[in-house]
Amino acid sequence: MLALATFAEMTGQLAACASIFQFWCLPFLIYLRVVDTTYASKWLTWAMISLLLAAPLGHPVQVGWVSRNANTVRSRAVGAALYNMFLQAGVMISSNVYRANDAPRYRRGNSILLGLVALNMALYAAAKAYYVWRNRVRDRRWRAMSPEQQVAYLADSQACGNRGLDFRFAS
Repeated sequence: MLALATFAEMTGQLAACASIFQFWCLPFLIYLRVVDTTYASKWLTWAMISLLLAAPLGHPVQVGWVSRNANTVRSRAVGAALYNMFLQAGVMISSNVYRANDAPRYRRGNSILLGLVALNMALYAAAKAYYVWRNRVRDRRWRAMSPEQQVAYLADSQACGNRGLDFRFAS
């Protein structure tokens, strides 16, 4: 997690770094979904599950991303609380993915996880596209102003935090 968070900071590619978990899990989940693990080598199955569970988590990147894009104390606190609530809700829901009536292959459970990985990949791509689009719109409006207008905007504007034209979202 530390290496991933450091890499995200160095590159500025928060969405890409946070989504590495999804790309890591995808081949292992496909293997577990497609291969009949009751007949496959137990050591190979153990290796696939171990590698799946060794996935680099992007939580530090995501928490920093929420905090950075909030940019006011109030919205930062609300964003961190919402992030934590959704994370904990996901942990509670996850206990129902692998059910006893789906054993021993867990086809339904692995299918659910594959669907969630695909959904998360789409959500990361959508979030990245949204923030890039918002930054382009702000850049156009900001560059349309003269340097004197920009200085006057910064001095007089009531827009604080991420509402200001001079703010750029991290993506």
